[in-house]
Amino acid sequence: NRLSQSLTFDPIQWASSKKKNQKFWSHFYNLTSYLIYRKDKNDFQTINLNPFKSEDGQQLGLQSNFRNQLFYNRGKQFYTMAYSYFDSELKNVLSFGSISQKGSGHQFNFTHKVQSQWLLNFQANLETNRAISENFSSKNYHLEQLLINPKLSYLLDDNKRFDLFYQFEKKDNIIQNREVLEQHKLGISAVLNQNQKAAITAEFNYFSNNFKGNANSPVAYQMMQGLQDGTNFTWSLIAQKKLTKFLDLNLNYFGRKTETSKTIHTGTVQLKAYF
Repeated sequence: NRLSQSLTFDPIQWASSKKKNQKFWSHFYNLTSYLIYRKDKNDFQTINLNPFKSEDGQQLGLQSNFRNQLFYNRGKQFYTMAYSYFDSELKNVLSFGSISQKGSGHQFNFTHKVQSQWLLNFQANLETNRAISENFSSKNYHLEQLLINPKLSYLLDDNKRFDLFYQFEKKDNIIQNREVLEQHKLGISAVLNQNQKAAITAEFNYFSNNFKGNANSPVAYQMMQGLQDGTNFTWSLIAQKKLTKFLDLNLNYFGRKTETSKTIHTGTVQLKAYF
């Protein structure tokens, strides 16, 4: 069973209204979306058409997503603000038992352009993420997360952008071994475009992880996203080129270095054809 619905509130047509009330509401835009997708066993006796209910022991999979996004001055980059709330659930029944993930959170974004060349962006997240494995309790976690991410961008022109950003993230696992992570991230990036025919994106990041707990556990891998306790460096280079009307070439390179491991290089080449 699958059910999806979206609702949009967009009074942009009131922007030229002489009424102050209508002109005020024309700055806002709201999008609400909901999706639920449920898989049940078919016992060839009854068919359940209700996506919100499953009989005990009959559910094989569940995907549920709710999101509401409220914008002020959407797409204008002039004191633009956005507030989002989301609530999601994912559950699958596999050969080694069931795995479920639940998450909910709030996100705030602020964007403002200064003198057509400087772009200020600020993001703050407050989230809760849970994972429950039926037969592998070491993979269970319940994370309370806080993220703060200011970014300053210099717009050389419409096709060239340089970014400097800082990110602070704190994660607390409030069950089992109660691991704690405080992460500081400092990075720079550049984006170069050539008339929609070619694009190059480069990024370099410095991470400082202060982790309390077993750094070799599955929970630590999830919290630090594959990085290690202490100092970490990551960098990437992505190049995209439109060869012909029907052919695209993509080159991806990723690298990372930690205090306790050698540098790891990863690269991919993709040739995409359109028929």
